[in-house]
Amino acid sequence: MNIVAIIVGLVAVGFFLLSYLQKKRSNIVVFNLTSRVLYVAQYLLLGAFEGAVLDVIGAISAFLAQKNENAFIKKHKKIIFILTNLCIIIAGILLYKNVFSLFPMIGILLQSGALWLKKEKHIRIISMLGCPFWFAYNFASGAYGSCVGDVLAFASLMTSFVRYNVINKDE
Repeated sequence: MNIVAIIVGLVAVGFFLLSYLQKKRSNIVVFNLTSRVLYVAQYLLLGAFEGAVLDVIGAISAFLAQKNENAFIKKHKKIIFILTNLCIIIAGILLYKNVFSLFPMIGILLQSGALWLKKEKHIRIISMLGCPFWFAYNFASGAYGSCVGDVLAFASLMTSFVRYNVINKDE
């Protein structure tokens, strides 16, 4: 079971890393959503239920963020954003085991919340802030492959930030 969890986790890491290398916002969200689904599977295989539940809510938030031009979502964007964040907070509190179990809640609030932003630059910056929280949780949960992924995700976000916002900031 652990080998399957490692493989699923590594594929999730790949999609997560690729998400922030995408130029368009819509592609960032689609790749991010795919990675979240795979992370849920990994956490379930490891018995790390806080991460699984919070990633499910994060996937729902990412899906809704992707559809934010839909008339209903556009009209109720603030309410939907607040409700998804409340669900994350409530789930994080209900699943509390120790201080490390709060870290995925903080990480998902930052990373899924960032997907609601319009500017890719802001998405990348806010998402970077979530990486250390996921790293700490993954380390405490024994998801060591994901720890490597968190470091790579941070490096990927920095690379894409420099690539799109420093070097090519006119585009």
